[in-house]
Amino acid sequence: MIKRGVARGHLAMFISVIFFGLNIPVLKELMPKWIDGYDATLFRIGGATVLFWITSIFIKSKPIDKSDRLTIFLSGMVGLFLFIFLFNLSLQYGSPVDISIIMTTPPVMVVLLSALFYKTKLSFWKLFGLIISISGAVMLILIGGTQGGKDRSMTGNLLAALSAVCYSFYILSMKNCSEKYHPVTLLKWVFLSACVGAIPFGLVHIFKAPIILNPEPLPWLMIAFIIIFPTFISYLLIPPAIKLIGHELVSMYQYLIPVIATATAIALKISKLYWDQPVAVAIIFLGVFISSRAVGKEREKNNNNSLKK
Repeated sequence: MIKRGVARGHLAMFISVIFFGLNIPVLKELMPKWIDGYDATLFRIGGATVLFWITSIFIKSKPIDKSDRLTIFLSGMVGLFLFIFLFNLSLQYGSPVDISIIMTTPPVMVVLLSALFYKTKLSFWKLFGLIISISGAVMLILIGGTQGGKDRSMTGNLLAALSAVCYSFYILSMKNCSEKYHPVTLLKWVFLSACVGAIPFGLVHIFKAPIILNPEPLPWLMIAFIIIFPTFISYLLIPPAIKLIGHELVSMYQYLIPVIATATAIALKISKLYWDQPVAVAIIFLGVFISSRAVGKEREKNNNNSLKK
């Protein structure tokens, strides 16, 4: 029988990835007819910042330590602002199916960044899995940019890869802070930091956006959906899910995102499926599985050594 807490953790992540998956085709439907990548970034970060600060009024939590402020600011600017900005630009130019597949690579990128910046050990199997996953992403970028249909773009795929790197940086940089502070308290400052980049970039374009010049209800409802569900609610659901079911199971849910995004994009006739996309998914997933197994075995070994001591 599944424990109630575990069931809540799985439910939280399932809801979260559904919103993340739907976010991709909804954004693609808005761009470039109603908004561009700059506008989408301002709406998403600015709107979510307002919601987190309003919510924080009802949350009692300890203030951010001075020693963590720079980390949170850099996480907001690089890990959140650049991630969302590059992700939105990638959708403006590329296929939602391609983008959703490339966004499954952060787990292996985290392994690589950990080795580069934190000097963690990069074992043979970790490296092997990393190479396999990256090769799948590179194949998708090259084929999608040169032999794909009109809805595919190498520029969009490259921007998606860069956004995945930024998101990986966000995961690593926020690891310690996530354990110290209430999610709302932490996220209100992270999103406010991201506004430092989003506002100057967005204000240059926002007043020329078709959604402002020729407003209609449906595009605004779609933007409200993006701000409330894939941003505000999904980000809030992840920290409690991690506590209830652990990082490993939470990361596995990420691989449902391309399934949801692809099915929705094809159903809405925003994009279609090409032969190289399921092949790339299989290659990337294989690499992630190999790297994850290696990380899990190392963690188990370290735990056993700690118990012996």
